Amino acid sequence: MRRLGLLIALVISAACGSKKPDPVGPVSGDLTVSYVGPSQTDGAFLLLVTGSVTAVKSAGAYQVASAAAGPTATRVVVTGQLVTGDIIRLTVPDVNAASTYSARFEAVADRNTFALGDLSSYSATVRK
Repeated sequence: MRRLGLLIALVISAACGSKKPDPVGPVSGDLTVSYVGPSQTDGAFLLLVTGSVTAVKSAGAYQVASAAAGPTATRVVVTGQLVTGDIIRLTVPDVNAASTYSARFEAVADRNTFALGDLSSYSATVRK
């Protein structure tokens, strides 16, 4: 009888201690878009961001405007005295899905001459 009581106590103890953690849902927040490019006189970018975005804001002293380009795409214009590094922050529904987001240049313009730059020389990355 004593062994049966001990066995029941162990089973109850094991059952109570094996609760699985609650699943983690989406975590809204900001992702950062940064760029590298060859020019020291960049003045304007047109970017296409792929992924669900709820807001776009500047990551520096830049002017930013954005518009939906579909259900999961956003076009973003960034102007100012642009320098390599962080340019915009994207508010997204789930920062844990950062790897599903991308940003690509559609146009680059020089701030002095307004000449369009070679897009193949520019790259943008999206990170948490």
